[in-house]
Amino acid sequence: MSLVLSAVLAGHATDVKAVLAVSDNELATASRDTTVMCWKRADKTDFLPEGPFRGHSHYVNALTYLKPTADHPNGLIASGGSDKTIQVFDPKAPAEPIQVLAGHTENVCALTTTPQGDILSGSWDFTAKLWRGGKCVATVKHQHSVWAVLGLADGKFLTGSADKSIKLWDGEKAVKTYTGHTDAVRGLAMAPDGNFVSCSNDGTLRIWSLDGECINELNGHTSFIYSVSVALSGEIASCGEDRSVRIWKNGNCVQTIFHPTPSVWSVAYLPNGDVVSGASDGFARVFTRSAERVASAEIQKAFDESVASQAIPSNQVGDVDKNKLPGLELLEKPGQKDGQVVMVNVGGSVEAHQWSSAENKWNKVGEVVDAVGNQRKKQWQGQDYDFVFDVDIGDGVPPLQLPYNATQNPYQAAQDFIWRNELPQDYLETVANFIVKNAGTATLGAQPSAYQDPFTGASRYVPGDAGAGATSANRQPGAGAPSSNTANQAGPKRLTPNTEYVLFKGGNLSAMSNKLSELNDALRDSQMPAALNSQQLDLLQKTMQSLATPSTFHEKFDDNQLEALLKAANFPPAVRFPAIDVLRLVILYAPTSKILESICTQFAKMSYPASSAFKVNETNALLSLRFLANAFASEEGQTSIWSQREDILKAIAKVSTPSNNKNLQIALATVHLSLATLTHARTDDHFGVDVLTALIELLKTKPDTEAALRGLVAVGTLICKNDDAKQIAELLDIESVLRDSQAPELAAAVSEVRQLLRKA
Repeated sequence: MSLVLSAVLAGHATDVKAVLAVSDNELATASRDTTVMCWKRADKTDFLPEGPFRGHSHYVNALTYLKPTADHPNGLIASGGSDKTIQVFDPKAPAEPIQVLAGHTENVCALTTTPQGDILSGSWDFTAKLWRGGKCVATVKHQHSVWAVLGLADGKFLTGSADKSIKLWDGEKAVKTYTGHTDAVRGLAMAPDGNFVSCSNDGTLRIWSLDGECINELNGHTSFIYSVSVALSGEIASCGEDRSVRIWKNGNCVQTIFHPTPSVWSVAYLPNGDVVSGASDGFARVFTRSAERVASAEIQKAFDESVASQAIPSNQVGDVDKNKLPGLELLEKPGQKDGQVVMVNVGGSVEAHQWSSAENKWNKVGEVVDAVGNQRKKQWQGQDYDFVFDVDIGDGVPPLQLPYNATQNPYQAAQDFIWRNELPQDYLETVANFIVKNAGTATLGAQPSAYQDPFTGASRYVPGDAGAGATSANRQPGAGAPSSNTANQAGPKRLTPNTEYVLFKGGNLSAMSNKLSELNDALRDSQMPAALNSQQLDLLQKTMQSLATPSTFHEKFDDNQLEALLKAANFPPAVRFPAIDVLRLVILYAPTSKILESICTQFAKMSYPASSAFKVNETNALLSLRFLANAFASEEGQTSIWSQREDILKAIAKVSTPSNNKNLQIALATVHLSLATLTHARTDDHFGVDVLTALIELLKTKPDTEAALRGLVAVGTLICKNDDAKQIAELLDIESVLRDSQAPELAAAVSEVRQLLRKA
């Protein structure tokens, strides 16, 4: 049975930042209204407040519970806030704190109680502290804010940070570092099997063994994930900025519970398996599978209607052609699984509906609207703007208004916002990425992958669409936390020279595997000698299984698997595309020398237009270019490409035929950008001119905006320290390219290229 609404806890004036399940019948909530509320079950579907704790002078962001003792038979609740204190109070007598723990110098954003009964705290001051008997007995430090803490049974503890790492500590000694997340780690939770779960601003959850292995990566959220909790059964609940709580079993998302508000800040399991969430609309909500605890029909209806009335920005669902969407007749058919979401065209409006197995019906969960405020200008201080965002900088910082026009450079808008509000300079990347994500602004690598449509749930393998987006090798686009190399920037981040390689990481492994098997069966049935034998097919399936855990893939991938994959990548042109796509991921996670030493030859063989069918050639070229782009991810790959650079550029030219396929344009521009970045790092002025010439020819075809952005950044990267390249650019009429680059997303790049051309 799916979780359904059980109770709504209304008592806070603004965001509920933390929820705490003391027992099946007692809850606590913390809010930006500076209070902590304790709640006691009044009946099976209702909780009543028992009086607020008002000891904090500012926002309250974190809660934990200390078990009863002889001195405190009710147990104690500890709360942490942006007043930099941890306050401990009796939930039955909340008038005054019993203890105030002072020591942090910034907002306290994370709390937990260790199995030994100590308090563990995390703060924006980059530290975590262990408290025993009211005194700090250990302090450990990260490179950025500590947003997650977790105590272990053996006395050790874990911390998760905005520096993207998780650390295991024995006292004040770091004994292990867990890496894999590409953005801030926001939550940690222990699983009953002895493993632990982390969640991150990178939109993923990871399951880890304590010895350091990433056992699984869970994908499904479409934005930052703020909180994670694990039930006694091993079921996982997570919540985040995509207005949802998601339930996970055996690595799969089995239910999505949308909320009528953008941010779901906190989630926790009750001992009975119910789930409580806290959200930005000021409510906490309890969800249950127990029929006796289900809310009344009136309350459920009000909740469903409030969810259905929400506007879903179109930039959260990707490109939607409403004219091609089915109508309401689609909703006459049952869903394929609980939580499935589909989009339908209703009188010209795009509605999202979610299937409920429990109710055996579709429920409307929102209406998709244009990302620019539904075409309405917004006012801020008497001026019109395309957007006026309420920016949540993070735990303990109030939402601030950020005006933005689509024609602005997001980094300049972010810098102005920082100066206006006297914020730390290391917020630049956070704010700029917030703008990029919410305004749909083009940035390198920021396009969403088409492998996963969060609303249609589509997983059909379409090689021309899959993986259209890309991510940077060193920065996750759209992520909130600043990386350490941005902390001391004094002004807006420049796009040129580019120093990061843009990669194609997305992949529907199940769909790839199924397609490979299907096409190989067809070859075998036709008695084609190119078909893989059963042993080779088994090796290929083993490769697919290992790719599910990228962090350990290189340890499991061997030469026999590579040989089978290369054979599949050289199938007849019309059926080789899935293997090329798998090879794209292999080169990313296991840059073996057997591929790299002959990467130009392999690229040419896979991409060469050997078919009479244009679409086949286009698809193979697209996927081969993505394969080549991913080779830049490793030092070994960069070295191999550099040694073969002249031949690689010639091979690329053979597949660079004009195309209206924007994914092919983006892939082509990405490889040229990577060549420009590598040339800038290693210096070869003559080769730089050759790359520049190819780039300008590409830009003159007026490609897709994202491809144009990457191409312009590549031009700027090549001319910034190569005077010959500047002269060639002018001879090739770069000015006409700049003049034609009118899209607002290109304004910053055009400006930088012009500045570099003028610079002596």
